[in-house]
Amino acid sequence: MVEEKQLDKKGVTDEERHLYTLSKSAGWRILGEFIDRIKNDLDGLNDAAIEKGANFEEIGRNALVISLTKGVIKRIVNKVNDAKEACERLDE
Repeated sequence: MVEEKQLDKKGVTDEERHLYTLSKSAGWRILGEFIDRIKNDLDGLNDAAIEKGANFEEIGRNALVISLTKGVIKRIVNKVNDAKEACERLDE
């Protein structure tokens, strides 16, 4: 594990340190699995709408909302992963 003193010397922020700790927890793994299920559910929303006969406007609106939602989810995951990489890079 990365030493606190090493992190301090290398200029790791408190935010990165806390996110790094989060990334190592079982809770983050569980949350990651949940996020994957949500993304799969989002992918299926338009399929369900098409099956129910939704018009092109509704399908397009759904596609936009789905894309934006997945983008926000990706930014959250990337934030934690970037902090993890920043801290682990110091280990090398």
